[in-house]
Amino acid sequence: MIAELSLLLIDDDELDRHAITRTLRKSPVPCEVAYAETAAAGLEMASSKKFDAILLDYRLPDDNGLEVLRALRGGAYDGVAVVMLSRYENESLAEQCLEAGAQDFLLKDEVNSRHLTRVVMQARQRFQIEERLRYSLEQVRNLSEHDALTGLMNRRGFERALEAQLARARRRDGRLAILLLDLDDFKSVNDTMGHDAGDQLLVEVARRLTLIARDGDLLCRLGGDEFVVMMTSFDHDEQAIVLADRINVALRESIFIGSTEQTITTSIGIAVLGNTTDNAADLLKYADLAMYQAKLDGRNKSRFYSVSLQEAVQFRSLIKNDLQRALEKDELKIYYQPQIRSVDGGLRGMEALLRWHHPRLGVLSPAAFLAIAEETGLIVDIGAWVLLEGCRQLKVWRERYAPRLADLTLAINLSAVQIKQEKLPRTVMAALAEHGLPANALELEITESMLIEVTSTTVSLLSEISAQGVAMSLDDFGTGYSSLDHLKLFPISILKIDKGFVSAVGEGGKSEKLFVAIIAFAKALNMQIVVEGVETQAQAAFCTQQGCDLLQGYFYSKPLPAHEFEATFLAGPTRH
Repeated sequence: MIAELSLLLIDDDELDRHAITRTLRKSPVPCEVAYAETAAAGLEMASSKKFDAILLDYRLPDDNGLEVLRALRGGAYDGVAVVMLSRYENESLAEQCLEAGAQDFLLKDEVNSRHLTRVVMQARQRFQIEERLRYSLEQVRNLSEHDALTGLMNRRGFERALEAQLARARRRDGRLAILLLDLDDFKSVNDTMGHDAGDQLLVEVARRLTLIARDGDLLCRLGGDEFVVMMTSFDHDEQAIVLADRINVALRESIFIGSTEQTITTSIGIAVLGNTTDNAADLLKYADLAMYQAKLDGRNKSRFYSVSLQEAVQFRSLIKNDLQRALEKDELKIYYQPQIRSVDGGLRGMEALLRWHHPRLGVLSPAAFLAIAEETGLIVDIGAWVLLEGCRQLKVWRERYAPRLADLTLAINLSAVQIKQEKLPRTVMAALAEHGLPANALELEITESMLIEVTSTTVSLLSEISAQGVAMSLDDFGTGYSSLDHLKLFPISILKIDKGFVSAVGEGGKSEKLFVAIIAFAKALNMQIVVEGVETQAQAAFCTQQGCDLLQGYFYSKPLPAHEFEATFLAGPTRH
C-alpha cells in the first residue's frame, strides 16, 4: 500500500487551487492537501504541521514566493520539499528558485495528474537526498571544527565562531572578550607521566572549564595546552577578571590521574573588543601578549591587555633580538664603582657593573636585560666575558699603579644561571690565569634570592672556587630569604648589607636597629662587612662608627666607565 502524501498548497488563485486539487485526486498516490491563500498563512501552517511537500505559487498577495521559499529554508521550519508554481515561463526565475532551495519549478499550464505526481515524488526524494547530504556535511564540518580529545571547539571552529560573534557585536554594539589560557608547566606532566596522562589532564581541564563557563560563553581548545574562553555577554571588563579568577581557583584543585595526584595552574591573557582593537586577528594576538606577561609575572595569574603592556612586550622583544649581537658588536661595557675603606677613606677595590650601550636606547642597566639574558642562556657567555674583561682591566691597573694599588680587588656579580653551570670554576680560574692575577684579587657576589633553589651541586661549585682563594660575598643581605643554614652551607666570607637599611640611618627606628644587629651578627661570624647605598656624610660616619669595613655608594661615586674611574680614583689621590 502506497503511503498517503501530506501536501500544502499555497496559492491565492481559487481556480488554480481547484485545478491542482482535481489533478492530485487522479494521482495513483493518495494525497491529503491543505490550503493557504497568503504567504503568512502558509508559513504559519508550515510551522505547525509537517508536510511531505509544499506547492508554492510564485505570486502571492502579501509576498512573492521566492521570499517565502527563503523563509522556509531559513531554519525556523522543519525540512520539507518545495515545488515552485508559476503561470509564466521564466528561466531566470526558475534558476533563482532552485538556488534558493526549491526542488523543482513547474508551470501551471503543464500540470497533469501523472506529471504533477511525479514532480512531487521526485522533489520529495531529492529533498531527502539533499537532507542526508546536508547532514553528512554538517557532521564532517562538526568533526573538522571540534577537538577529538576534549569535545570542545578546535582552532578552526573558534575562528569561525569568533568572526560570527564579532559581526554580531558590531551590528548590536555588543561586547566580546577573549580569555586565552596556557597551562603552566604542562610539559613536565607529559615528560614524567607520559602522553596518556597528559591527555587525561587536558580532558579534566576541559570538563572544569565547561562547569565554570557562563551561559553564552564559548569554549575552545586551540591545541596543545592552550584553551580559549570567549565571553559574549557582559557589562563590565571586570567580569572577565572575575571569570579568570574563578578559572584559576578551579584548576588549582587537585587532579587525580589514576592514583597520582597532580596540581595544575594556568596563565590567562584577557583582551576585550573595542578597547584597543576591532578585529579577530588582533584580539587573539593581544590576548596572547597578555598571557605571556602573566607567565613572566610568575604564572598562575591573569593579565589584561593594554597599550602599555604591548609597549613593554615590544620593548622586551627588541631587547631579546638585539642582545643576541651585543657582545660581538662590542656594545657591552663594564662600569666600576669604588669600595672605600672606612678606617682611612682609602680605595680598597671596586665592583664591576655591566652596562649595555644600546645603539638606539642609550645606556641600559642590567635591570633592562638581565632577566632576558638568563632566560635565553646568553648570560653564560656574557658572564664569562665580564670575568675576562674585568680581570684584564684589574691587571692593567694593578701594574700601572704599583706598588700603591698593587692589592686592588674587583667584585663581580654572578647570576642564578651561572652558579648552576658545572664549568663555572674552570671559567673563573681561566680568567684569573689568563691575566696572571692571584685568586684573592677577585670577589664573586651572589644574592640572597639565589639561595632559594640551593642544591648540593651549587654548594660544591662555589666551594671549589672558594678553595682556590676567591672570596665569596652575599649581596643585598637582609632583603631575601637566606638563613643561618645557608651561611653555613656556602663559603661566604663577605656580607654586603642592602642600601635599604642604610637609608634608615638617623631615623632611630626598627630599620636602623636591625641594621646595627646585622652588623653585629656579621662581626660575630668574622665576616667582612660591605655597606652599599651610602649617599650622605652622616650615613658614612654612622657605618664607620659601627665598624663596617668597606663603604660603597653615590656619596663616593656613581658607577663610572673605566677611563673615568681611572682618572678619578687611580691616577689622583686615593683618600676619599
